[in-house]
Amino acid sequence: MKVLNKAYKTEILLTPAQRQKVHQTIGVCRYVYNLYLVTAQKHYKETKKHLSGYDFSKWLNNVYLVENDPWIKKVSSKAVKQAIMNGDHAFKNFFKGKSKYPRFKKKRNQDVKAYFPKNNPTDLSVERHRM
Repeated sequence: MKVLNKAYKTEILLTPAQRQKVHQTIGVCRYVYNLYLVTAQKHYKETKKHLSGYDFSKWLNNVYLVENDPWIKKVSSKAVKQAIMNGDHAFKNFFKGKSKYPRFKKKRNQDVKAYFPKNNPTDLSVERHRM
C-alpha cells in the first residue's frame, strides 16, 4: 500500500497592522537568536560550559530586558522562548557532531524561524479556513 503525502501552499493576505506584527515578531526572533549565540559563545569561553536556553531565558527576562531592550516584550513571549530554544538546539546538535557551528541569522536571507501562537489575543485569531 502506498502512502501519499499532500502539501498545501497557502497565501495569507494580511492587513497592514497584522503585517507589521509579523515583521516585528520575525525581527525580534532573529535578534534574540543572535543574542543567544553571542552570549553562549562568551559564556563558553569564560567557563567552558554550555549556557542552556533555560538559563539564558531567565537572564534575558530578569536582567537584560530591564536594562537594555524593553521593546522585545512587545511580541509574544512564546515566540521569544522558541527562538531561544532554536539556538539551544543548534548548539546541542553542534556539540553532538550532528551539524556545523550555529551561524547568525541575517535580515537579508529571511531564514529566521518564528513561532506564532494560535489564538493569542494580541496576535492573529485562527479558525478553520479563516484568520
